Amino acid sequence: MTARLLDGRALADAIRMSVAERVEQLRAWRPGPSLVFVLIGESPPARVYAGRLEKLGGRAGIEVRRVQLPADVSSDAFEGLIADLNDDDAVDGVLVQMPLPEHLQHSGLSDLLSYRKDVDGITVLNAGHLYLGVPGHYPPTAVAMMELLRESGVAPAGRTAVVVGRSNVVGHPVAEMLLHAHATVTVTHRHTPALAEFTRTADILMVGAGEPHLITADMVKPGAVVIDAGINVTETGVVGDVDAAAVDARAGALTPVPGGVGPVTNAILLRHVTDSAEATLE
Repeated sequence: MTARLLDGRALADAIRMSVAERVEQLRAWRPGPSLVFVLIGESPPARVYAGRLEKLGGRAGIEVRRVQLPADVSSDAFEGLIADLNDDDAVDGVLVQMPLPEHLQHSGLSDLLSYRKDVDGITVLNAGHLYLGVPGHYPPTAVAMMELLRESGVAPAGRTAVVVGRSNVVGHPVAEMLLHAHATVTVTHRHTPALAEFTRTADILMVGAGEPHLITADMVKPGAVVIDAGINVTETGVVGDVDAAAVDARAGALTPVPGGVGPVTNAILLRHVTDSAEATLE
């Protein structure tokens, strides 16, 4: 058996095309959508990511603007900026570089940021929407994993799903979405004893633990759909949380790293910005 590769780049292109069409229609009523990316300090990876979003947003007709803050920005200045962005009618989405510096972690960003402009799905209100299964901005990586699961053709209802990872932006939200889709869900993590005993039961295996090659072939049920959200920089390059070369011979469908969840996550973020802009017309 060779796993069917779930092409994230192709899916991301399709999502961006849909977003571009919606943006074109939106412009008949108001200016195009705008996303502000708040960067704190000097982080080369964050700058690269901002540049990527500027390029992808431009293709879809979405303005992506950077706001650069010093690493030692005060809590008052940071909170003031978020308040200004909340009040700015020209801004439809706000993305803040995470994690926040230690001295800002008490600022309560999830309470400060407008839930409509919270396109990254980090506010308490959007988390509540996710828990209740009502519309809102859910964390884009988790949404991307569900979109790729849909591409696999395997419906979650009645299936056994195992989530590896428990973060607020990947593991928790994707588990909630699987529950809403009527899967039977088990949430595990790197510290789960005998992890393989759980993962081998999974028809659907969602992985986002942040540990290179955590999931090996003997941990995967034959024919399972394996969605890997891990992005780990190693000496040999970027790899996922799944040992894809080994799991490929066992899984029914598998996402590559890179080229799987990552591109779809970026496209979902742009879709959320468009959703936010459209909400201003209601």
